[in-house]
Amino acid sequence: MRYIEKSLSENEQVLHWGKFHWLWYARAWLVLIVFGILIIGIIWFIYEMLRLNTTEFAVTNRRIVMKKGILSAHVDQLSLSSIEGADLDQGIIGRLFGFGTLLIEGRGEGEIQFPPMAKPGAFLKAANKAAEDHEMASVDRLAEDIERHEHH
Repeated sequence: MRYIEKSLSENEQVLHWGKFHWLWYARAWLVLIVFGILIIGIIWFIYEMLRLNTTEFAVTNRRIVMKKGILSAHVDQLSLSSIEGADLDQGIIGRLFGFGTLLIEGRGEGEIQFPPMAKPGAFLKAANKAAEDHEMASVDRLAEDIERHEHH
């Protein structure tokens, strides 16, 4: 029983109940939808920030590595000596804002597809230089080994 019905005096009766116009209900639904979208947006934003901050990619003096994963880790890597080729993709927007995607292919070791990254050309240049340096170091080590064996 409603409050007003409970508080009626003796011989008092309700002649007409007033109610909210349907637009007020629509307003409540709109608020629910907006806040629902806002909450979903916040959750998505947090997920994306975690994903972006837990994805790493680098060129070392021995390999190219990409690690991704929030709760678990997935690691892709190619040794510098196995790099066969690379594809750099930068559309108009990417060129204007300095980002692009990079695919580095390896001989028999697969490939690494990097997500859109800042300055992909600089990353590729570093990978190429590291591969050249690694190859030169390998040649130097081989020459030293040959020289050592010749003297023994």
